[in-house]
Amino acid sequence: MAFIREQLQRFANKSTKFIGMHWGETFPFWYVCEYPKAGGTWLSRMVSDYLDIPMPQYSVMPMGCQCVIHNHWMYSAQLRRCFYLYRDGRDVMVSFYFYRMRNMQQKPETPFNRRMRQRYDVAFGAGFNPEDVRKHLPAFIELEMRKPMNARINWPTHIGQWCSPRHEQVAYLSYEELLATPVETLARCIGQFVDEAVNLERLQSTVDRYSFNRMAGRQRGEEDRGSFLRKGVAGDWKNHFTREAAQVFDKYAGPTLIDLGYEKDRAWVDSCAD
Repeated sequence: MAFIREQLQRFANKSTKFIGMHWGETFPFWYVCEYPKAGGTWLSRMVSDYLDIPMPQYSVMPMGCQCVIHNHWMYSAQLRRCFYLYRDGRDVMVSFYFYRMRNMQQKPETPFNRRMRQRYDVAFGAGFNPEDVRKHLPAFIELEMRKPMNARINWPTHIGQWCSPRHEQVAYLSYEELLATPVETLARCIGQFVDEAVNLERLQSTVDRYSFNRMAGRQRGEEDRGSFLRKGVAGDWKNHFTREAAQVFDKYAGPTLIDLGYEKDRAWVDSCAD
């Protein structure tokens, strides 16, 4: 049953993308696009709440009504009303690691997680300890850069497709600015696609409704490795990157990190301890 549902979801996602590229204006769709683990689920829920339209998750049917579509698709000029959310790729890798390990432990029976277990048994060694993040992170980053799974292309390539150059039909925002100034950031991005003024009071209510504290039941920064909402902070990579992990990430994505403004140069690698 899990395999059938996984295949139906995959078919629905591909069909929705096809519909969006050819008839997306009919409904119309809104898109929240990201590389996985950049905060897209959080953003999608807030956009959906403010616009008062559905945000379907894990659907086994293609979309055929106005809604917010959260996705990891590659850039296409045929898509309109796109939010592109990006995040420091080092935090993405750390968040992705915890996400994959949690899923494998909580749902080991699903076809995807069985494939992930085989993948990491080869990379880390059979019987590896998923809690030893600093030991396994370099090999994890290497895998996600060379053979990415969820988005089909790796983080720097995904960023490059969407951001180089930047496109006028896309509203760009970072996870870090969404954390720091959520109302202002959302108002700027939603305002790019609507004619009327954004209602800041209503938007504040949306932000409050989907705050980390309310959704997770704990303060931002308090970690729960068993939760989808693990920590909700920026800069957590500093707690987990070794020099080796930094060197691997820099090899594949050092220039992208600079292009996005997260670092001025590649000297940050030397700041990571062994």
